[in-house]
Amino acid sequence: MELKSLGLSDYESRVYECLVKFGKSTAGKISKESEVSYGRIYEVLGSLEQKGLVKTLPDKTKMFIPTNPKYLLELVEKKEKEFSTIRKEVDKLKQLYEIHEEEVVKVVQGRKNFYKMIKAKDEPKTFKYSIKYSSETKPELLRKDKFFIKKGVDVKSLNRYDKGTKKDVNKWLRVNKNVKQIKNEGVALSVVDSEVVIGLINNNTTISIKDKAFIDLMKDLFSAKYKLSKNISN
Repeated sequence: MELKSLGLSDYESRVYECLVKFGKSTAGKISKESEVSYGRIYEVLGSLEQKGLVKTLPDKTKMFIPTNPKYLLELVEKKEKEFSTIRKEVDKLKQLYEIHEEEVVKVVQGRKNFYKMIKAKDEPKTFKYSIKYSSETKPELLRKDKFFIKKGVDVKSLNRYDKGTKKDVNKWLRVNKNVKQIKNEGVALSVVDSEVVIGLINNNTTISIKDKAFIDLMKDLFSAKYKLSKNISN
């Protein structure tokens, strides 16, 4: 029986279980059955008596009896109340932590950090709008868009379309027909439900913004630009 969570030591738990089993017993018998050394048994019994789990009978030979195990249920109820209070306090701390946990705006420098941020960005739930500068066609990127489209995510992109990107853009068109062209001199953009990631290619800077008002605005601006942009005929 595991009673450590109620404040009993391993020895106390074993001794109390033996007493409940026998009902009334001597220290010697309890020591033998519980495998608690005789040199420690009186100490353990005394501790249990202080906790209200054992009583001593004033017989010629000192006998010990357990108190009703229902007392343990009272301890359980007490612990449950304590944990209920602790849970509420932890929930408050969690809420405070989450407020400060994540920066609303993150800025990183360098091409490697750009890819790290892109990889770590939030997954889209209902929409994924992109402005692409290089239109890289890494297999994992193509697979992801296929997956999102299959899940019903609204995937649209505006791509720089020239000699340098034409081949890759055509590959994207095979995955998603919602690709249009845009004049782009060095900006990459991803807008999803909970995050906007902006890549300033010429300055080697990437910005992540998790602000609902900004996300909603960028979503509307993208949609307006997308409607006015030309389709790509390959």
